[in-house]
Amino acid sequence: MTEKLQRIQAYDVSEGINSPGTIFKMNSGNIDFKTSFFTYFSLFFLLILFPMMSMQSMGDSAEILQRLENMNISFFIIATIGFQWLMFLLIFLSTKMEQTGLGGVGLKKFRGVDFSWGIAFFLGGSLVVVGSLTWFLAQLGLAVPGEIEFLIPRDTTGRILWVGLSFSAAFCEEIVFRGYLMTRLRLTGKFKSWFFPVVASALAFGISHSYEGWAGIILISIYGALFSLLYIRTGTLWPGIVAHFFHDFMALFFPW
Repeated sequence: MTEKLQRIQAYDVSEGINSPGTIFKMNSGNIDFKTSFFTYFSLFFLLILFPMMSMQSMGDSAEILQRLENMNISFFIIATIGFQWLMFLLIFLSTKMEQTGLGGVGLKKFRGVDFSWGIAFFLGGSLVVVGSLTWFLAQLGLAVPGEIEFLIPRDTTGRILWVGLSFSAAFCEEIVFRGYLMTRLRLTGKFKSWFFPVVASALAFGISHSYEGWAGIILISIYGALFSLLYIRTGTLWPGIVAHFFHDFMALFFPW
């Protein structure tokens, strides 16, 4: 018996070595996972508190986006980046207290194939799936607001900040919604499959974009579920981070 399996049995004698829970812990880098206060607080924040905060921005999406245009866009971008990194800090502390580190949420060594996966997903997901869903929702009377272009900076400084925002959103949100939320739901809920974690993560991710209205929530929830499947398929967050970055970055040239 390996040292890893001995450690598993030491704190989780209720499961057999070949049980789905034990295999998942081994494959996901969570052999030493232990719940802590941060685990429950993070799950409460991501599943309840943050969605409730985001829903406060619900309303006429076009009016909301136009109102944001009248703000100092650079200030808005900087504030958004700061909030995203605060969320990352919460997850970082949680994984430290859980004794897994970020490796336990899928942040593994970057490989060339991860970049290839990310580009392929971006081309297929953003250009084909999102485009098709946007058209379909419009046929149902749920047009995705085109006013998102109001948030795109037009000055050089703002555009540089947007690139930073694109990386920040890609890196932090993939770690938060895909890596952490999905793995911790499966570990704490002892789910044998990814179904519930994928659905919960996708809905939380979609609701966090409530300022885009119901059409935006539906579209981004489905898109988030696809990112979840990409994470499950590759076992690493990097392909999702690459695809997420290019999706946001390309809005500088093709506002969706």
